Amino acid sequence: MKFQQSQNGNNQNNEDNVEVDIDPFLTHQGNDISQFSVNAIGTRSAQLAGGRGNKAEWKGDWDAAVKRNPSGWTCEMRIPWASLNYPSGKQSISMGIDFQRFQDRTKVLSIWSNTTTQGFIELEGVLEQVQVPQSAFKPKLSVLPYLLTGIQDGTASAKVGLDTRYTVTPQLTAVGSINPDFSTVEGAIQSIQFSHVQHSIPDRRPFFLEGGNYFYDQTNINDIGLYFYPIQIPTFDLGAKLYGKMTPKDTIGLLDTDSYSGRNDFVGRWEHSFTETSSGGAMVVQTESPTGHNTVAVVDDHQRWGKLAFETVDGNSTGPGAGGGSNVFSTYYADKFLTSMIQYSGVSNNFLTPDGYIPYSGYKGMTGVEDWSASWRHGPLRSTEATLVWLDWQQLDGTPYFGGVQGSYNVETRSDWHLEADYVDMTFLGTRDHTLGVNLVSGASNRFHQYGLQFTTGELGSVNATSFGPTMLIRMLKKLDLSYGGYILNRDGLIQQHVVTLNYELSPTKSFGGRIVSQNADTNAYFFYHNSGGKGTEFYLILGDPNAARTVRSIQAKWIFSFG
Repeated sequence: MKFQQSQNGNNQNNEDNVEVDIDPFLTHQGNDISQFSVNAIGTRSAQLAGGRGNKAEWKGDWDAAVKRNPSGWTCEMRIPWASLNYPSGKQSISMGIDFQRFQDRTKVLSIWSNTTTQGFIELEGVLEQVQVPQSAFKPKLSVLPYLLTGIQDGTASAKVGLDTRYTVTPQLTAVGSINPDFSTVEGAIQSIQFSHVQHSIPDRRPFFLEGGNYFYDQTNINDIGLYFYPIQIPTFDLGAKLYGKMTPKDTIGLLDTDSYSGRNDFVGRWEHSFTETSSGGAMVVQTESPTGHNTVAVVDDHQRWGKLAFETVDGNSTGPGAGGGSNVFSTYYADKFLTSMIQYSGVSNNFLTPDGYIPYSGYKGMTGVEDWSASWRHGPLRSTEATLVWLDWQQLDGTPYFGGVQGSYNVETRSDWHLEADYVDMTFLGTRDHTLGVNLVSGASNRFHQYGLQFTTGELGSVNATSFGPTMLIRMLKKLDLSYGGYILNRDGLIQQHVVTLNYELSPTKSFGGRIVSQNADTNAYFFYHNSGGKGTEFYLILGDPNAARTVRSIQAKWIFSFG
């Protein structure tokens, strides 16, 4: 048995674990499913329906225990109703339920009920005649005030704020934030890999994580982007959210932030489940500021009949300089080994989304994807996958915009090697990307002992280019995790980025560590200690600024108190 993760809430992939998936509304929709997993030493991790912040009082008081014996291990979980969103009423209900087990020694994932490699959730198990305890739900207000003190360049500062969470009904939750602090949240690092458009990065701020899945529409080929991209809201003074179920088949998400500078941002999304394999929705994203206003309206529809599916998404923007739209028409067929997708998409030049991430505009055209994959329980190979993507996009006047092919093939061996080859031959507005790449990873499924190297050579933007990308993940002294990721690109000059991260686990709730980011001539280092993830008061001590371009001489101490 393999079990190294000891801090609750962390990823347990690629070590022995069991998982219970609960679909209280039996909608067979991914956003309505809560997942609870436990590894072989009792470390817990949960992904709750709709998304949830990391505070224990907000994630719910669920528990687990394990016992190891000569033949394996057993696990028990205690999941209170208060940890779930669920239908209220006096009548018994039917709930979806599934069980998963991953065995690291054989790298085998076992699932009951088998939802197949295509992930058809309608095949999940059903728990019938479940009687929801009438006393299980009580409206609860949780208040988390914080105090942040610090010294930077000899100047002292102090800041206070407040986060609240209120469970309105078993299906509906409200969240509020006053004067939030994002300075101590370690942000994702912007990649310097060559791209014709800006890269997107994930948002790690707790306010936007809480219920975050209720504010997105996703298609199987997402070449449009995101109609709501919360990183476009760098900060705010007052924020509120309401999300959850209005009925078992109707989901809503409402978000509003306001800044004393005069900026206001609003997002509203509604989604309806027509059947277990079909849904539709609508979304509005509005931005108001002293310099102008903008509104984006989106409607979407997703239908699947067995292995065949069809999706449409239509958007429109209004406001100064805006007035254009976006369109997506997509179909795909998902078989056991082969998935085929084809999509038409188009974005006008004046489709403006200040709170979104729409990297390409002024085009229309087709995208196709063929993906073949297989896995085996025995033999020298564990899995293999081949992917081919082709694009044929034109500018709105019919001239070429973005087109060509790219493909990849990879295998994973039983000895835990990942070997991949990549080929790209694309043109973008008259410039050519023509590259060949390889990627080798030792310990592909072992995030505590993994080494990798990626190499690419050819043309990028019609300029000769070569890049290297070494990576390393190791665990030392049983508790110290050290990672390194680098990227060196020689294209009309040398640019490079190196990121070193370390974390030492003192206990399931306490750790210290830091991150060093070196990008060309800039280097930023910061270090931290925190006691968080449990109940009660949390404490953070930070030396430096997690998100600065260069190292900052500062020290910050933050306390988060819990009431309710």
